[in-house]
Amino acid sequence: MVDPRDQVSEVDDPAYRVYFWPSPTACEEWELREADLDEVLEWVAADGAGRPHSLWVSIPDVSDVRSGVRLIRLRGVDPPAPPETWPDWATEAC
Repeated sequence: MVDPRDQVSEVDDPAYRVYFWPSPTACEEWELREADLDEVLEWVAADGAGRPHSLWVSIPDVSDVRSGVRLIRLRGVDPPAPPETWPDWATEAC
């Protein structure tokens, strides 16, 4: 159970960032908009060609005067981080 009164805002149209890792030192970055999570996961499966990837939600960061985004991890871990530093639950998404 959760108390919805603690919610201070919501984003109805998040962007998603996908980082494909063909090698630990190179990545291909994509931002997907106007899609829901199921569509993004289908796109990753179809276009990822089995490459390791990480998937993030991208939301505007309004807490700072500089414009930018905050990323919230949904899946995967970026390979430049050595596997021994990954959280126990993390796996390389394929």
